[in-house]
Amino acid sequence: MSRRPVVAAAIVIACVWSSLAGAETKVAPASHACPEPATIVKKLQERYDETKTFRAKVRQEMKVVSLGVSDVSEGSVVFRKPGRMRWDFTTPRVQQIVSDGTTLWIYQPDDRQVLKAPFRAAFVSTTPVSFLLGVGRISDEFRPEPDPRGCNATRLYVSLKAKNTDDVGALAFGVDRTTFDIVEAAVTDPLGNVTTITFSDITRNGDEPDATFDFQIPSGIDVITPPGAMAPPPS
Repeated sequence: MSRRPVVAAAIVIACVWSSLAGAETKVAPASHACPEPATIVKKLQERYDETKTFRAKVRQEMKVVSLGVSDVSEGSVVFRKPGRMRWDFTTPRVQQIVSDGTTLWIYQPDDRQVLKAPFRAAFVSTTPVSFLLGVGRISDEFRPEPDPRGCNATRLYVSLKAKNTDDVGALAFGVDRTTFDIVEAAVTDPLGNVTTITFSDITRNGDEPDATFDFQIPSGIDVITPPGAMAPPPS
């Protein structure tokens, strides 16, 4: 399998990390002042406690530091609590990531392969957008801290540090100042690679039927199970 599904699942869901060069510190205008990081996270969590479904256009950019390359994908994403999600990337290559809450599928037609794994084993509560799936709470897993970008007229930025592991690397959210929707999520992994996910055209609490999260294995496609992964219970 190529590295693309790994990015989205550590995402996946993936979701938006940037390394920031130091800049001259300026005092923000009062209207652009940042709330306390804990306040941003509290409002953000409240927003998504009220969110049962989430649909948006998505742009994912991965910068691989060791290779000096950048990879951009675009498509759409749908979440439905608990544990259901669907990512459909259409450019530059087609890719699907689908979970029905029990099984996670990562399908790349060009490779004629689909990765099958138990959802709970592949998508843990420390994944940056896990709370969209109802499998984690931000304040339980992360400690909010000020973000070097501060805030502006439309966005609030907050950095998050995992409480119990260093495996996640650096994490940050860009939050809409008015709605407290996540519009940007960024992860810098321990190797310095940066994955940034940007959400747009967000729709909350629409009707997302079960069929949205069903995955049918296409004919002639190899199914791969990661070593050590337990088979999910029969449906």
